[in-house]
Amino acid sequence: MWLQLITFAIFTYGLAKFLLMLRLGQLQRKTVAISGCDTGFGHLLALRLNSLGVPVVAGCFSEKGEEELKKKATRAKLLYTHPLDVTSNESVEKFADFTRKVTGGRGLWGIVCNAGILGYSGPDDWLKAEDYMHTMSVNTFGVMRFVQKLRKFVKIQRGRIVIISSISGRTPRPMVGPYCVSKHAVEAYADVIRHEMKDFGVSVHILEPGFFTTNITQTATNDLDKVWTRLDDETRHDFGRDYFDKYKHARFSRLSHCSDDLNAVVDAYEHALLSRFPKSRYWVGLDTIFFYIPLATLPTFLQDWVITFQRKGSPIPLSMRN
Repeated sequence: MWLQLITFAIFTYGLAKFLLMLRLGQLQRKTVAISGCDTGFGHLLALRLNSLGVPVVAGCFSEKGEEELKKKATRAKLLYTHPLDVTSNESVEKFADFTRKVTGGRGLWGIVCNAGILGYSGPDDWLKAEDYMHTMSVNTFGVMRFVQKLRKFVKIQRGRIVIISSISGRTPRPMVGPYCVSKHAVEAYADVIRHEMKDFGVSVHILEPGFFTTNITQTATNDLDKVWTRLDDETRHDFGRDYFDKYKHARFSRLSHCSDDLNAVVDAYEHALLSRFPKSRYWVGLDTIFFYIPLATLPTFLQDWVITFQRKGSPIPLSMRN
């Protein structure tokens, strides 16, 4: 009996791995539109797809981003770049018009919502409602704008929508409130439209990476200085300069342990777009698979215990010291 169960498990696992390896054909007909291609994951994904012969419509926030992407493309005729600011309805509409001209009546195979920012971080005492709204304008509403303006093209080919979230969208992350809130919201949005888009033969896939070194993480410590500088005297006195210095050092130390290999995320993007049997969710990174996803499944009181234990040694506000 046990031998049969083990044999069945091995067979099932092998079959699943085999099916996940199957790829789509005729890639030259599967145009993909991507946001946030200046640097990081979006930049690398655009180049990866371009090298595979996939036509790419790449949205870049800056002219420099467009130029850098064009320089590195191995198949220049298959790469189309256009300015894109996902916080602007007008900008997204212009990008959609450009996409229509590029694809003609063929439509898109895929949309990749990649653009994102960390935004200001720190204790909620240091933040304003505007900080939350600013981060969500890119990470949440930017995703919605991009999907809502381009999904009509994806419906033509019954293609795929791929959205990047974060493990911060599955677990509470103290000190990064705006980012965490924006990613929880985008998780909910992706879950909702995944069901709705099935009516049109379109599938929706979400990536939940752990911590990787990108422009988002590299700007974190500089933004902390700006947040501290703008605080009123009462709040600064409540926490103390020592608290800020220790917190900033701890933040820099944690970021230095982020993975520098961005290919794991790009691989997940590629699989979601070009595999015959893509996953609904992609957990990317060992920290995600072995820590954060298990943490997300725990009851709240156990989550709280783990996060409290994690935060042992964190600085204490000056007003709370004995």
